[in-house]
Amino acid sequence: MIMKHVKSSSAPKRARTSRECNTNHECTDDSCSCCGDGPVQLDDQVLSQPARTLLALALEEIESTGDRAVVIKLFETAIEKFGNENSLEHAWALLRLAEYAEFMEYAEKATYMVRGLNTAGEMEKGLCGLLEARAQVLSFCLEQSNWRDPVPDDGDSDDDVGEDTSKPIAGEQKLVDGLAQLVAAHSLLSAQPSAVPSFIDAYRGTLTFLFARREAHALSNRMLLILFDAAVTLVYEHEGWLATSSSEKAISSNTGIDSEDDTRKVAHQATLVWAMAAAECSVDSAAAEARLEPIVKYLASQPNDAECCKLYAQLLLVLCGCYEDEEKAMDAYDLATSKLAQAHKLSPNDPEIKSQLADMGQTFD
Repeated sequence: MIMKHVKSSSAPKRARTSRECNTNHECTDDSCSCCGDGPVQLDDQVLSQPARTLLALALEEIESTGDRAVVIKLFETAIEKFGNENSLEHAWALLRLAEYAEFMEYAEKATYMVRGLNTAGEMEKGLCGLLEARAQVLSFCLEQSNWRDPVPDDGDSDDDVGEDTSKPIAGEQKLVDGLAQLVAAHSLLSAQPSAVPSFIDAYRGTLTFLFARREAHALSNRMLLILFDAAVTLVYEHEGWLATSSSEKAISSNTGIDSEDDTRKVAHQATLVWAMAAAECSVDSAAAEARLEPIVKYLASQPNDAECCKLYAQLLLVLCGCYEDEEKAMDAYDLATSKLAQAHKLSPNDPEIKSQLADMGQTFD
């Protein structure tokens, strides 16, 4: 057993936001629920674990129960046990808590710590660069007062709304620079044979980080386009990396096939998010096609994979809305219908496939 809540006499309240769930900081939300649940107490056996084990438990807890109060307590206990240790592990614990709880102070501490480390090896330099890049992206995101697309007045036209969704964002260069550094750090890690496990973990972690930004806030289409353009770049570079001595790398990284498949599904979804944002921001159809060409070619080569057929169809449907040529749009629509039908044959119980076919007026057994 990892933890228990100490109940207070106060009535339950709504769930607290991630930042306010931080048990080391005063809560300012009158309707938060974690206060009503009382403080989180970790089991004695858990408390006896070293900092690195507690950090691993926090990451596991995110994937399993997702109990925010427990996750944050595990992170904070790990950080307390790191004490005055200046290390990459300590810095990453700080950053992961900052990302999870959206509390920038921890990210600033992590950045300050890695800048003082003696990073002689290329792997360490890559991990430090990645940490700083993710901290910068997080900082930009948390500085935004409103992540949403502008809401038009009643008199505004639809054309005005389309223009608003692609307007530059205040401080956009900070985001662009942070993402460029993020991609560069991944490239540095991928070139180091000894960094294979760290590189794979970093790749998965960064995709999760980008999706978390999307899930935590209603992002404007332009922000989605910028964030997930970097994600698409990472996906393509990772696929290229896997294509070279992939079996040797898979063995040396101690990762199973299922784990790699799950990562690939997340990666493919990143390309779909980019495509939808590109359509909303009126990206030229030729430019969108060129950006998606590598993933489209891969998906087309996987006719017996239901997930690939489904994603291929979804990308084609998005591209339909970008084409000015009506015949080209209809061809893409017909191919999308065919791919969804194929996906249904391969996975007849998938509710998403059934729903999409029904929306397209298709019948199925």
